[in-house]
Order: sequence, then structure tokens, then C-alpha cells
Amino acid sequence: MTIENWLGIVGGIAMFLFGIKIMGNGIERLAGAKLKSILEKLTKNRVLGLLVGALITGVIQSSNAVSVMTVGFVNAGLMPLNNAVGVIMGANIGTTITGQLIAFNVDAYAPIIAFVGVIGMTFLKKRPWSDALYALTGLGLLFMGMMLMKEHMLYLKEEEWFVRLITSLENPLLAVLVGTVMTMLLQSVSASVGVLQAMAAAGALGAHPLGIAVYLICGQNIGCTLVSVVASIGGTKDAKRTACIHVLFNVFACLICMLILWLLPMLGVDVLGFIERISGSINGNPNYAQQLANANTFLKIGATIIMFPLSSLLIKLSKLIIRGTDKLDGRRLIHIVGGKDFGSSVTAVASVEKETERMYGIAQENLKKVYAALTAPRKGDLDGIEENEETLDYLNSEISKYLVEINRNGLGEADARAVDRMHHVIVDYERIGDHANNIAGYIEHMRSRKLTFSEAAMDEIAPLFLKVLTIVQDAHTCMDNPKAMPLSSIAEREQEVDDLVDLYENNHIKRLSEGKCSAEIGMLYVEALTDLERISDHALNIAEAGQA
Repeated sequence: MTIENWLGIVGGIAMFLFGIKIMGNGIERLAGAKLKSILEKLTKNRVLGLLVGALITGVIQSSNAVSVMTVGFVNAGLMPLNNAVGVIMGANIGTTITGQLIAFNVDAYAPIIAFVGVIGMTFLKKRPWSDALYALTGLGLLFMGMMLMKEHMLYLKEEEWFVRLITSLENPLLAVLVGTVMTMLLQSVSASVGVLQAMAAAGALGAHPLGIAVYLICGQNIGCTLVSVVASIGGTKDAKRTACIHVLFNVFACLICMLILWLLPMLGVDVLGFIERISGSINGNPNYAQQLANANTFLKIGATIIMFPLSSLLIKLSKLIIRGTDKLDGRRLIHIVGGKDFGSSVTAVASVEKETERMYGIAQENLKKVYAALTAPRKGDLDGIEENEETLDYLNSEISKYLVEINRNGLGEADARAVDRMHHVIVDYERIGDHANNIAGYIEHMRSRKLTFSEAAMDEIAPLFLKVLTIVQDAHTCMDNPKAMPLSSIAEREQEVDDLVDLYENNHIKRLSEGKCSAEIGMLYVEALTDLERISDHALNIAEAGQA
């Protein structure tokens, strides 16, 4: 082996990994927000989740992306843990498509595929064509990386140290360990299986590579779970349990495979021989790449058939390992974990939407508390308002930073619009919180000075406050689903609030001139009216954001 050969292998792996990445990114951009819709609507039960997980992984060519996306959706509360099991198992099946693609002998066409993709991207800038061509470029680079690896791995079989290493892998446990480490390093089970296929095709794994490779593949499938485990760090308990289920499934799949390969030969069943026979040949030589692809496919489908009926047991086991419930902390992002986007713009946008929903809930809670304190005062009714306001400030700041970060990663058109909308909406919710806190301050000041609004003033401001509360609630509905709550309804009621505030201010001036209220309480009344008007303005902004 020369330096040139080693550089060729490293370069081939780099090109292969890059090809997988940009192909997946291109398809993800092409699908965009549809992936979120599919995962939300078609994972209502485990069977559908299994099919959807396999389909999406087969399309975007990355089980890491789908499994991590699933962890993200569970963390964001968009998917229950029970349904995530099916998606995780389906993702394991879907990832075998990459190996099957690699097994096709398309070396001669790989440069043409990449060339067409690059030229197309140069001249066709409009979506969705640019995204489709981006994915096509990735596919071409994937095959070219495979070609480069196979070309330079031919010389590995001549290296004595490598032959000794391969011989040592006849120990199944050692082979599983090596496969696990291999995928942990490459961060992609598709890539690690692809590298293994290149080695087998080059003859570097010996004349009968399947006996060693099947245990390496078992280990590779375990190694791929590292990404979802890392993604779950800092997430909710159920997000961590989802990652735990991913690990448990692949560990048990490995044990089942080892047990089958040990028992069946004792019964006269040659499993590996069967895979070799059905895998065909290339130019009269065994198609080793196809053998490994088929072994990987049979392993994952077989493990799923055995373990899918035991999904409930996996969930129970994950709850035994990951115990307890989540403790809510206002000064922490709950659905966005550690500033990461879980490897998917779809999950990133969904996570921010969930945090935005949380901001709405906190702002609405403060409004209701202030309304209750104004109309039905009781001891401790203003407690928690200041803390909630600080939480809104914190969330506004952190979500804004996160939105800037995910925007840099390149988003599909629908996701880009969603990000732009949330940039504005989170500010509106934070400002609603500010105004609610202002009114709480007026109430506290009035109580400390033993001041009260006149009966006439209360007859005006209490119904107005209730109207504003309803507008905020309906504005949030309008943003999420304009058909359920038309924007025109919000705009009409917001104008009514403006008109009522003008009327009530004039009434206040009249009462003041007649000596029916003091200047101090009158000033607080006018300030409260102004805050309610501002809240309705921000509510209208939120409703309008849903039309963007």
C-alpha cells in the first residue's frame, strides 16, 4: 500500500459521506414541511409508523436523520413515545436501501449522474428543480466515492497486518465491537456498510467475506444509535426513552442474529450460503457487495418481524432504564435541546413552533391572572406573574438566537416562511407579557395605596379586558389555522378595542372634570387602557403572521 492508495481510500470515504449528506439534504429540502405533516398524520399507530419510517428513510437515505428526527418530534411533543417505536424500527429497514443501491454496478454512470446534477444546479436555480438536482449530485458523488474506495482497497488484501486483522474478526464478538466503533466514527450506518461493501468488492475481506461481514454489520447497526443518544441529551424523558429504544432494538437485533447463525447450522440450515446463492454475480464473479446488502436487509427485516410484536415490552424496558418525569424549568428551553436542530430542519422548525406555543400559553396565563386580580381580587393572585414575564423574555432571546442559527443551514420555502413568521410572533408574545406585567404593577400600586377604580370605570375596563383576552386566544388560533378563525374577525374586534379605548378615555376625562375620580387613579386607568389596546395590536400582528 502506498500513500497514494491510502489517500484514495480516505478521499473515497470523504466523497461517499459527502454524497450521502447532500443527497439527504436535497431530498429533505424537496420534501420540506411535508415530512412534518407525514410524521404527524401518518404515525397514529405503530404499524403506520413502521411503514412511514421505512419510506422516509428509504427516500432521504439516512436512518440517522429519521431516528434523530423522531427523537426531536417526541421531544417537541408532536409524537407520543408509543408511536415512535414503529418509526425507529422502520428507519432501520429503510436504511438498507442505500446498500442495495450501492450493490448495483453503476460505476460507469456515476460521473455522468454527478455531472448532470452539477450542471443542472448551475443553470436551474428555481425550486424544486434546484433541490432535486442537488440530491442527484449527491447520488453521483456517493457512487464515485464508492468507485474510488474499491479501486484503492484492492491493495489492502496484500497487506499482512490487514490479513491478520481480518482473521481476528472471525471472533463474532470482536467483529461486532469493530463494527460498532466503525459506525460511531463515520456517524452513518449507510456509510459504514458502504465502506464494508467496497472492501468486500475489492477482495479485502477474503474469498467468503459474508461470514465476517454479517457480524460487522450487526455492530454497525448498534453504532448508529450513538447519534440519537447524543441528540436526546438535555431533552425530555420521553426523548431519552426514544433513543433508548433505538439502542435496545439494535442490540437485541444483534443478539437474535448471532443466535440464529449459531443454531440454524446445527439444524442443517445454511443461512449464509442461501444469501450467497441469491446474490448473483458480476462477470462470473460473486457479487460481494450484493451479498452484504442482502444480509443487512434480511437482518433488519427479520429483527423487526420478531421484535415489532414486543414493542410494548421495549417501551416498558426504556421506562425502567429512564425513570421519572420531567421537571419544568422556566429558564430552560424544553423542546429545543442544547441549541441543536437534531440534524433536520423539519425537527428544528417543529421544535421552535412548540416553544412558541409555550410562549403563548405563558402570556395567556399572565393575562388571565391579571384579569382575575382586577375583577375578583384575592391574596396571592399576582404571584408568579413576574417570574412568567422573565421566562417570556428568556424564551424570546433564546428562540431568536436559534432561529438565526437554523436559518443558516438552508431551508425549504415553507420552512423559511415559518421561521420568518416565528421571528415576529415571539416578539409579539413577549410584548403581550410586558403589557400584562404593567397592568399587574398598576394593580399592586393601587393596593399599596388603597386605591380602587370607580364603579363606572370597572364597568368599562372589565368587559374590555375580557374582549382582549378572547382576541389573543383567537389570534393564536388564526395563526395556526386561518380557516378556523378568519383574520377579518380579529381585525374587526381589534378596531372595536381601539374605538372603545378612545371612548373610555373620553369618559374618564369627563369623570375627572366632575370630580368623580382622582388624578392618580385616573392616570393608572388610562395606562391600563393603553396596555390593553397595545395587547390587541400585538394579537392582530400574530393573526396576520398566519397569512404570510
